[in-house]
Amino acid sequence: MNFTLPAAAAALLALAPSAAADLTTYTQDFEGLDIASPTALDADGWKIFANVFNATGGYLYGYGTFAAPNGGPGFSAIASGLGGAAQGAQYVNAYSDYNNVDHGNGNYIEANLFQEQTIGAADVGNTWTFDFDYLKAPFTNGDGDSTTIAFIKVLKLSDGSFSTLAFPTVDTTGASDINWASGSISLTIDPTWAGELLQVGFSSTATAYNDTGRYYDNISFDAPGSMPPSLSPYAQDFENLGLADPAALAGDSWNIFANVFDPMGGYLYGYGVFDAPNGGAGFSAIATGDGGPTQMLQYLNAYSDYGNADHANGNVINANVFQEQTIGAVDVGNTWRFAFDYRKNATVTNGDGATTTQAFIKVIKVSDGSFATLFLNEFDSTSASTAAWASMALDILIDPTFAGEVLQFGYSSFATNYADSGRYYDNIQWGPVSNPGLGSIVCLGNPTSTGFDAPLTAVGSDVAADNDLTLNVDGLPMNAIGYFVHSSGGQLVYNPGMSEGHICIASFDMGRFSMTPQNSGAAGSVSMAIDLTSLPTTSGPLAILAGDTRSFQYWTRDTAMGGGATSNFSSAISITFQ
Repeated sequence: MNFTLPAAAAALLALAPSAAADLTTYTQDFEGLDIASPTALDADGWKIFANVFNATGGYLYGYGTFAAPNGGPGFSAIASGLGGAAQGAQYVNAYSDYNNVDHGNGNYIEANLFQEQTIGAADVGNTWTFDFDYLKAPFTNGDGDSTTIAFIKVLKLSDGSFSTLAFPTVDTTGASDINWASGSISLTIDPTWAGELLQVGFSSTATAYNDTGRYYDNISFDAPGSMPPSLSPYAQDFENLGLADPAALAGDSWNIFANVFDPMGGYLYGYGVFDAPNGGAGFSAIATGDGGPTQMLQYLNAYSDYGNADHANGNVINANVFQEQTIGAVDVGNTWRFAFDYRKNATVTNGDGATTTQAFIKVIKVSDGSFATLFLNEFDSTSASTAAWASMALDILIDPTFAGEVLQFGYSSFATNYADSGRYYDNIQWGPVSNPGLGSIVCLGNPTSTGFDAPLTAVGSDVAADNDLTLNVDGLPMNAIGYFVHSSGGQLVYNPGMSEGHICIASFDMGRFSMTPQNSGAAGSVSMAIDLTSLPTTSGPLAILAGDTRSFQYWTRDTAMGGGATSNFSSAISITFQ
């Protein structure tokens, strides 16, 4: 249900400050507040406001802004007794206004608990982050259709309209009542917001006295170093993470989220974002025992949430394990690459069923609170081998509209009926690519005897009529003979002819440039201009036309680990010509 707040009512949500000022850092763990004092939250600057809607989402009225109470049936209280090691003894409980009799009339109460400040000119361009821990309060009347969120909100104070200029949120509706989780919201201050009002806090929407209590702790609102956001390189081979440490993945900033769909694909509900577990029935674990020479001992196992009973109801669980970062203005125009090794878990438990698995890069629009997907690049790892590792990479070119939004990279699965979904991932690399070249990646190559893979890149033009395409391969063994191959796109074949590598463009129409073999020389590299009017095939020369898609890879002689002669393959790319 969409609860829309009129601008006139939104104006009531804010108290106009007397003068413009810059944002200031705020932190609170609630340990130093007097749990018995009814004014403890008020004295710390907390405020409340409520909006009331009818059952169809129509706005009825609002009330506030008032000082936040500490205790009682409405809005807020300092609580204790369920803190973890990181939360200590006390935290805040944010909940609905159960004093409002409209709970019993089928109307919906939106209860807000927040801090507010005025944005100053010096804040422009800085990114402020609202961090917090959260836990669901114990059961009282049941959840019903209650929803809860944490938020940053910017309201237009300067013209008196109090219209919403920004409203990024984190949904805490699906919070665990056992394990604390952590949330984070970031917002880059726009030049047009100087002098406007910024609020950070928590909100619930509920009717019929349904449960809404959420515990929040370790609150921090700051702009570390007053530096704008930017993407950061990340690398992980999982060798140094504690195999037996349940917080090992969370400590490395891995997150989880799940969406649940009915058998027809209709969305039912979601839960998260939570810290990624290391082990157990749901989502993720560091695994061992099936690594290859370059994967070594440990790697990530990403799988479904088998702790969700909807597996047995025929519903589909979409389980996501991911890292996330905020895109900065400095990232615009750059290409970033997510590279990884992958393999299927060889252990058969219940069979694959209709399970699918993916790796992904995703950009989510947080600036307006919609969380709409702005970009999605996926690789389907469903058919991964149970016996051999392969490598893949996904690229993203940062669009100007992505600045300030959230980027996620990681792994997902869609499964039901407890079907198998485990996929192993290792040697993760996330970073900028200075010269990605033309086309898109089909696969990465296995390491050659040099210890590194052999990347293939294409330069020139993807306009067929230009006939200007050059293929380059680096990282090859020195003085090794090889040749390029091409196809219209095919399948991955592991270790063909006892090769150390994989060909991932195998197809009935695959052609070989075997009449023009290359020698990698002392530099371990080759380069070849491709005549797009005459590609070699078994049925004669092929001319590439606008609209055609062609994939390219390189085969090379190599030396096996034991010293014997073998072969290997470069990475592969696919180009759709204009």
